[in-house]
Amino acid sequence: MEYLTIYEIIVVAAALVGTYIKMNTEINKLKSRIFVLEQSNGDIIAMLKEVSKDLNEIKLLLARKQLDQY
Repeated sequence: MEYLTIYEIIVVAAALVGTYIKMNTEINKLKSRIFVLEQSNGDIIAMLKEVSKDLNEIKLLLARKQLDQY
């Protein structure tokens, strides 16, 4: 009986270590995905700023064209 209890303790300990390693791996994957998403978010913000600047320039050109027609 005592060997069965020691065997069960070893199995439970191994399962806990395995679960810890699996969870730690998943957390590291999620951290890396968050990092990549934050970087791409910065790229998208930069592109949106450029598009906004270009759109304002187009508005100015259209307004100037309307003034030239009158």
